[in-house]
Amino acid sequence: MEEKNTVPAAIPPAGTEDIPTRKDRRPIIIAVAAGGVCGYRVYENHRVSLARQACASAVADQSKAVKSYKALLNADATTAALKTDATSVKDAKTLDALKQAVGVETPGMVRCDASDKTGLDEAAAKADKTTKGVKADAKTLESAVRAVESSKLDKTVADADGLYSSTDGKVQDEKTREALRQAIAKRDADAIAKAVKAVNDSKAAKDRADAEAAAKAQAEQEAAAQAAVAQQAQQQAQAQRSYSYGSYSSGGWSGSAGGQSYSGGSYSGGSQGGSSSNA
Repeated sequence: MEEKNTVPAAIPPAGTEDIPTRKDRRPIIIAVAAGGVCGYRVYENHRVSLARQACASAVADQSKAVKSYKALLNADATTAALKTDATSVKDAKTLDALKQAVGVETPGMVRCDASDKTGLDEAAAKADKTTKGVKADAKTLESAVRAVESSKLDKTVADADGLYSSTDGKVQDEKTREALRQAIAKRDADAIAKAVKAVNDSKAAKDRADAEAAAKAQAEQEAAAQAAVAQQAQQQAQAQRSYSYGSYSSGGWSGSAGGQSYSGGSYSGGSQGGSSSNA
């Protein structure tokens, strides 16, 4: 019987029995790689999501700032300030500053339509910058409106003070001037307006009373003058009547009556049929 020459199979070292061969490790490597790609995608998607949320928040802040700015533009105080003319303020430069403030162009809204984190971050930064600019513009506009209101009040106070000074002794009721003085001290526009009207009304009342008194005095003066003229005329008439009957002089007397005249101690008849004389 022929013996077979067989070589026993190599026995792996102890502890290495479960290590797969290179051919067996290929599926594991593919799985690990696929898992890494998926993990990266998940991580990147998470970063993009956070960036999009941040951008949306920045745009919301911008929208809020723009809305507040537009509300300020259309506010009653701004409208009233814009209607103020140069004669109603003490410093006309405040009106120029206000016109510049309302002339600022409102920026457009930023859009978070980028697909990657970098684009979204840039959009968020732009929205933040725009928001700061709009808030600064709003603050400038508020200051400009207050400046016009303050200058308008300064003019009101100055005019009221001038009225107070110019009406000393020229009002019917001095209490109106005192009320005006107190309103000026408080810089209360409404109180000043009310007091100014009262002072003007009181001044007008005194002017009317003074005019009526002057007219009455003039009428009385003219009446007295006319009475004096009439009396003088009457006296002259009486004197003429009394002298028409006779007059006396140191050389005798003379007179006339019934067509006959007398002079001294002589007589002359009228023109009736003849004349006679005595020596």
